[in-house]
Amino acid sequence: MNESSYMTLLGKLEHSDNWGFGDAFELLCDHTNILAKAFDAGRTGFDNTFKALMDVWTTVEDSISLGEIRVKSGRLIDLAGGLMMTENPNVLVLDKESFLAWYRRDKEKIAQYLSCVDLKIYQEEFLNRLAKAEPPKSPHQITDKAKMDHLRGDYCSLVTKKLKDNPNLQFPELKNDYGLQKLIRGSGLPEKKHPKDSTLQKWLRETRKKVKAKPKRGARKKTK
Repeated sequence: MNESSYMTLLGKLEHSDNWGFGDAFELLCDHTNILAKAFDAGRTGFDNTFKALMDVWTTVEDSISLGEIRVKSGRLIDLAGGLMMTENPNVLVLDKESFLAWYRRDKEKIAQYLSCVDLKIYQEEFLNRLAKAEPPKSPHQITDKAKMDHLRGDYCSLVTKKLKDNPNLQFPELKNDYGLQKLIRGSGLPEKKHPKDSTLQKWLRETRKKVKAKPKRGARKKTK
């Protein structure tokens, strides 16, 4: 889409009460161009960029599931193909005002996910103006210790839910869990300061003890 066409789209979106999921997602991140550039950067760069974009995608999906963003037509199942395989994400139509209210509340989280791969909210000025929102605060205003403490609370909270559903879960499964990885990537911590496996295992032990989630006899033991 050329610049003239995109400016026309922005004008239509500004005066519409309904936004397609795909158009709304595009305002957050210019994913087509971003992925094309990431592909040229090699496999690792592409994978990291794809994860960041998927974090944004699933965060919007989660907010729809919770009713924070209202749906005018379509179903979430229509997005089951995810970022790469959904042919027409605009088949799910969102209520513009509830999307902007969600953006106003969660814009810093979105900005943090994108900043993990040195990206910014694509149409931040446009969204801020419509949502009457302030630009995201610099993530560096919060100390790494505060970020780690916040991450620990969120991580243990999510682990608690997972252990209640399945007390047999062990560290290898949890380490690779997308939702938990998403918390770490969105924590604002530099990658070199992400919690080590030993720290995550400690959090798991503490959480398991707190919720009294004992693995059933015969459950797989932790691998060394």
